[in-house]
Amino acid sequence: NDLNAQYEAELSHIGRKAPEEKREVSMSEKQEDYYRGFRSRVVLFWIICNFGLVATVLSTAGLSRISGTKNPVD
Repeated sequence: NDLNAQYEAELSHIGRKAPEEKREVSMSEKQEDYYRGFRSRVVLFWIICNFGLVATVLSTAGLSRISGTKNPVD
């Protein structure tokens, strides 16, 4: 019975919603988050541009130079 009581107590503990923690964000943290987001967007833009450049080079007979064939791959 003691095990059942402990089980019921834990079940009721799990069923309760945790109190919401309120945290104030300082201006320095907001500034750091802004810079992190900006850097992430710059890196993503750079990756997408590189992908576009590779696709352009390979579609303009660059693939035939890599594979060693004289005719471009269709």
